[in-house]
Amino acid sequence: MQQDNFQPMPKSLKYLITVIVLVELIATAGDYGLLPIEDLRRTIIIFGGLWPQYVTEGWQGLYFGQMFVMFFSHAFVHGSIFHMAMNTVILLALGKRLSIGVGSKWVLILFFISAGAGGVLFVLLNGSGAPAVGASGAAFGFFGFWKVLEYRMLRRMGASLAPVYQFIGGMVGLNIALWFALDGLLAWEAHLGGFIAGWLLGSVFRAGTGQAR
Repeated sequence: MQQDNFQPMPKSLKYLITVIVLVELIATAGDYGLLPIEDLRRTIIIFGGLWPQYVTEGWQGLYFGQMFVMFFSHAFVHGSIFHMAMNTVILLALGKRLSIGVGSKWVLILFFISAGAGGVLFVLLNGSGAPAVGASGAAFGFFGFWKVLEYRMLRRMGASLAPVYQFIGGMVGLNIALWFALDGLLAWEAHLGGFIAGWLLGSVFRAGTGQAR
């Protein structure tokens, strides 16, 4: 495991994080009045956030394909620089770790599938009317993929599966705590959808081959 630090960051992850950071820097510059565009962050969220009403209430898109694009674009939009930093730290740490075993291409696939799945579950389960923003669905997809690989490894070794169950329990507890702390403004549905997608994708992955089973 010590060799992980010497592995190069996968290019796909670099590109993803670069886009996420650039979008947030532009939004933050708007927050501080450094760009001549009023309510810039709000505008970015309007165009890039995940709005369930486009599906549930038949809203008309502001641009062609918005109802479909938003399931992925919301992962590049955040509510604050702190929100962005939390997600990118997870993506960088886990993405680099996963890329060593599964390859850069699979990290990219995992990101978009998890973000999309998180978006779908958010639309199905969230009735607040508020949009979802952030890459946390994708981040939880990374968690799910990582943990199912660990689960399979422990089963092959005949070892206790407790570490996996404890991690899942900890994530459930953390989401509950954050939901209350943030007065319900937590897209736990996106977290759950991303985790499930990552777990399922990891379940069909043939470890060490870069291919599905």
